[in-house]
Amino acid sequence: MEAHYRKLEKMYLNAPVQKLYPGIRAEISKGSAQITLPVNPSFFHAGQAVHGSVYFRLLDDAAYFAVNSVVFDVFMLTTSFHTELLRPVT
Repeated sequence: MEAHYRKLEKMYLNAPVQKLYPGIRAEISKGSAQITLPVNPSFFHAGQAVHGSVYFRLLDDAAYFAVNSVVFDVFMLTTSFHTELLRPVT
């Protein structure tokens, strides 16, 4: 299983979109995925806090890879996503 988790991490980190998110990291294990990204002012909206698209991307990616750490027989995708932001990240 460890090899499967490392393959998922490699797939994630090698995606072309990662060039837009310098320093992004992924740690995947059974039923779990931690995606971390250093705060960078280039991710800020006009209010000087991290844009919601960055939050969504990190949360959606973590959920996707956590599921794919345990599901092997079908292609998984996000059909609905809800989050409540309590305070901005600056």
